[in-house]
Amino acid sequence: MFENFEVKALFEDQIHERHQFELNFEGDLYQGVFHEGEIKWFHPQPDKELAEEELRAVESEVHKLMGEHLE
Repeated sequence: MFENFEVKALFEDQIHERHQFELNFEGDLYQGVFHEGEIKWFHPQPDKELAEEELRAVESEVHKLMGEHLE
């Protein structure tokens, strides 16, 4: 679904540890933070640019890939 998906840890081994991700979807670069199963998007926010169905599909794939990454 994505042309590229990268994850890096923020505040690694600290109480505030989060995982930042970056993805390329249909030529657009999106970034966000994943923490406790929740996605916080950076600018540009895909909910402003994608249709509701596309956004649900993107967020579903992010949840799946982050689950695999965090195992």
